[in-house]
Amino acid sequence: MSTAGTARPTALGPPSPQEPFVRRRPLTAFLLLVFGIGGTGLALPVVLDIPADPFLLLLLVALTGAALVVTRLADGPGAPRKLLSRVLLWRFGVGRWAVILFGVPLLTLAIAAVSGTLSSPSDGWAVEIGWYLFNTLVFGALAGNVWEELGWAGFAQSRLMARHGLLVGSLATAVFFAGIHVPLYLQGKPTWSELALGLAVLFAVAPVYRYLLGMLLLDTGGSILAVGVQHASWNAAQKLDAVDGGPWGWQVLAAVTLLTGLLAVGRRLQTRTKPMGLEGQKEAARSWIAPPRPAADRTAPTVG
Repeated sequence: MSTAGTARPTALGPPSPQEPFVRRRPLTAFLLLVFGIGGTGLALPVVLDIPADPFLLLLLVALTGAALVVTRLADGPGAPRKLLSRVLLWRFGVGRWAVILFGVPLLTLAIAAVSGTLSSPSDGWAVEIGWYLFNTLVFGALAGNVWEELGWAGFAQSRLMARHGLLVGSLATAVFFAGIHVPLYLQGKPTWSELALGLAVLFAVAPVYRYLLGMLLLDTGGSILAVGVQHASWNAAQKLDAVDGGPWGWQVLAAVTLLTGLLAVGRRLQTRTKPMGLEGQKEAARSWIAPPRPAADRTAPTVG
């Protein structure tokens, strides 16, 4: 996509062709590393017909490593520290945390109850809730999804939103986010119809989900922790024993879609503050990317 290769704007004009490639095309460099290392790692189990789980760690390493290395090369010594500091952003209100942590599972349970696919968990509700919290906060967020989103939300989506705003930036991120997951749908030798259905669901839900995470970025000051926990919440909700969702966990997909719609409407109806316009979204995203620079070298952060 052209969004991945847009040159870096600065206060002094377009970047010189003599500048290193990573500074001119940081997003392109990031995607080449992620798909070259992580994508190849996910494709190997398909070719060799072996379990993919160990190779998911390679994808996490590729996402985190590429984000930090490219940030350092593109934006200078203080930029990786700024990126990592967003993993610790947690002070944005109890209500927001409640939505992040419980929005998807509660809506999933409500949809299951309405559709007649809800049952009492075999080990009781206390155990069900305990496992959900563990899968979200420990196994999910801390061990995996925060670091996955450091790459996708913290690096890629933030830069795309800095250039294009919430909607286009989220949709562009969704293409790459869905694309890296394609090898996982080739596991187990699916039929052509199963593969087509799986990919259709993946590419249909990814834009909705990235838009949800984009809204969270704007509402939490760019918190990678917030979007990492939200990502882990979605994954943990798919494991709820009380919900009979079949192989697709359709109730969770419906819950994510509904939550995205509710938050989008809620943001539009806010009366306390004026809704953030396109330029406001871009400016907010730019402020997350790079640390302040000395006045003598005051250039815009690399976003292309």
